Amino acid sequence: MSYENSLIIKVAWKYYNEGMTQNEIAESLNLSRMKVIKYLDIAKASNIIQFKINLDNFVDMDLQNKIKKQYDLQDIYIVPDTNQNLLESLTQAAAQYIEDRITSDTMINVGYGQAVSRTLGHLNISTKYKVTFVSLSGGVRFYIPTAVDSSSDYYTNPNYNHYIMPAPLLASTEHLAQQLINEKPIKKIFNMIPYSNITIIGIGAVNERATIVKEGYLNTNDIEIFKSMGAVGDLLSQFYDKNGNVLDFSLHKHLISTDINLLKSLNQVVAVAGGLEKREAIIGALKGGYIDVLITDETVAKSLID
Repeated sequence: MSYENSLIIKVAWKYYNEGMTQNEIAESLNLSRMKVIKYLDIAKASNIIQFKINLDNFVDMDLQNKIKKQYDLQDIYIVPDTNQNLLESLTQAAAQYIEDRITSDTMINVGYGQAVSRTLGHLNISTKYKVTFVSLSGGVRFYIPTAVDSSSDYYTNPNYNHYIMPAPLLASTEHLAQQLINEKPIKKIFNMIPYSNITIIGIGAVNERATIVKEGYLNTNDIEIFKSMGAVGDLLSQFYDKNGNVLDFSLHKHLISTDINLLKSLNQVVAVAGGLEKREAIIGALKGGYIDVLITDETVAKSLID
C-alpha cells in the first residue's frame, strides 16, 4: 500500500469513526486542511466509504499475511493508530466485523469486560435477523450494563434473546463453584455454548487495570504474584504464560466460566484487544491457539511479527 493510500484511510477513519474535525485531523497527521478535504473526497469516490470504513483497504497485506501465517489466524483486522480513545476504535471495528457476519438465527457467545461490552453497545443489526447472545461465564450481568452505549438496543431489541448465566464470576470455594456449574439453569447455558456461530472475547493483561482487579476479585498483590509465576494474560479469567499454556492457579477452580480450551473448538472466536500494554497477553493467546480473528491496532499488529 502506498503512503498516500494509507493516509487516505487514516483520514477517513478519524473523520467518520472517531468524529474528529478536519482541523483536528490535519493537526494530528501533520497535513493541511485542504489535504484532509482532498483525501476525504478520494475516499468517497473510491468506495472506501460505504457507510462503513472498509478496513480491508487499510491493511498492509504483507503485514496481515505474515501475522495470519505466523499465528495460524483466520483473519486479522487492524485499526489505524489514534490519539483518541483506542478502545472505542477497536470496539467499533469489532461491531462492524460482527454485523457483516450476522445471518438469520445467529448465536453469539459473549465474554465480559469493557471491550466486549462496548462492542455489544456499538452493534446495529438489522431487525430482520434474530440473534441469540449466550454468556461464557458468570458475572456478565454485572459487567455489561456499565459500559454499553445508552442508545444501544442490546437489551431492548425484540429480536435479541439473552441467555445470561445466573451466577457470579467467582465462587468462594471450589466446592461451591462445582455446585453452581452443575445447577440446571447454568448447565443449560454451558450446553448451548458449543453451538454458537461467533464468540466475542477480550484479552486481559496482567496489571491493575484488568477487569478482574477493577471488580475486586483480585488485588494488585495477587497480580504481582501471578506475574512472578509467569502469567502474561487472561482469557475468561484464566491466566496463561507467554506460550499460551494455562497456569495451575487455585483461582481457576473457583471460576464459573467456560474452560478456555473449549475456545479452540468454537466457530469464529473474535478477540478484541489493543495497546502495547497488552502485547504479551495477545501473543500468548495467539500462540495458545485460542482465537480465530484478532481485532487490534496498528502499533500492536506491527509488534507481533518476529
